Amino acid sequence: MDKQQSMIYGDPVTKALLTDPRTKDAIIDVANERGIVTLNGMVERETIRKAAEEIARQQKGVISVINEIRVLK
Repeated sequence: MDKQQSMIYGDPVTKALLTDPRTKDAIIDVANERGIVTLNGMVERETIRKAAEEIARQQKGVISVINEIRVLK
């Protein structure tokens, strides 16, 4: 998906994170540069952090995931 299509239809990783019950309430920024996805944000639990990475990896076109999400203490 090129940048213009992503702006119109939304990034598939972002859509997946917003619809999955494990991550739908988390505020996670997604940067997708040619299939290399970087996740940023802060979440309440490690399980949410891991779920976000798992969801991102499952999306079509994702080559690798850099998980920079931090867990609140």
